[in-house]
Amino acid sequence: MEIENPNYESQVGRSVYPWHVDAWEQFNLENLPQAILLHGQAGIGKLDFALELSQAILCEADLFSSGVKPCKECQACRWFETANHPDFIGLVPALYQHRMPHAELEGMPKPEVEEVEDKEEGDGKKESAFIKIEQVRRAIEAINVGTHRGGQRVVLIYPLEGLRPDAANTLLKSLEEPNAQTIFILLSDRLDRVLPTIRSRCQLIALPKPQRAIALQWLSTHLGSLSEQKISSEEIEASLDEQGGAPLAAKEVILARRLSDDKDSMALASSATRLLLEALSKGRDIPWIDCAEKIYKAPFGILLACMQRWLFDIQSAKQAGEARYYRRHEKHVQALAQQVNMNKLLKLWKLVLLARRHENHPLSTRVQLESLLLQYQQLFAD
Repeated sequence: MEIENPNYESQVGRSVYPWHVDAWEQFNLENLPQAILLHGQAGIGKLDFALELSQAILCEADLFSSGVKPCKECQACRWFETANHPDFIGLVPALYQHRMPHAELEGMPKPEVEEVEDKEEGDGKKESAFIKIEQVRRAIEAINVGTHRGGQRVVLIYPLEGLRPDAANTLLKSLEEPNAQTIFILLSDRLDRVLPTIRSRCQLIALPKPQRAIALQWLSTHLGSLSEQKISSEEIEASLDEQGGAPLAAKEVILARRLSDDKDSMALASSATRLLLEALSKGRDIPWIDCAEKIYKAPFGILLACMQRWLFDIQSAKQAGEARYYRRHEKHVQALAQQVNMNKLLKLWKLVLLARRHENHPLSTRVQLESLLLQYQQLFAD
């Protein structure tokens, strides 16, 4: 990680991104609330921040003598980094399990899959994107007994909106009657999807995304050392813009295209996104049936995100005069912004948001796409 602050490492440890230094310095490890809710845009490093905070809480080094927590050297820190600390409970869906501490990635259990009913869209299985009620119940049972090391216990949950309603209600009961030795660190990409009753029992901390210049510098440094193929500045800028300025999301997308073993899947997603953008740029002349037929086999979440960004760009061009996500398509966006019916655009925006909330539901992707693209065409009708 490139360190812009010369005192960065001595101040905040070794794994906090430069754009989160100010947020880190707000914490007093000797006096933490029992429930912390970190929220912000996906892909900016919230989980890494939360893991560093968890390790700092469990670190057994003397803060006053070492000046830094986590120290990364004590037994507690070593246990944490190998996923063996008895007082750390991390609740994430199978989809995100690879991002948690682990001894050896190759030795990790195979992600769980959920059966879906729509056989039209694949083999009927996908990695679970939800935190199950059984996971939450096991965690609650664990915190009702004393800690193994005699200090504090940390329960990390990400993403909080990944809790099903029954699991969220189970968590709420523990937040209402917290265990004195337990600290909850909750993370959310979409705070609006978190139960108000859960939000009200947490200290909310917003983690920011970096300025564009800082994000581009960080990406150039890291991608240059992780990929054998030279990655152009144009690709980096385009990916960062498409991910809304979130550097980790942009890095993941770029590396997935370059390093993924599943080239067919990545090619499908990339091709579908390109075809969708080409179709959307045609406005009222969009070939919506043909487009849906060509792209429906791609991951639905990727298609919805693409459409949501495009709608945002049209709205932004209409109101602020510039696109945010698809700067490469600025000419088309500006032209469409002059033709669009804003009331219809806002209604379609809400429909896309609703579709994203249920993007993992086993509904027919093709039917939903046809409906959304038809309504998109009507944004520009006379």
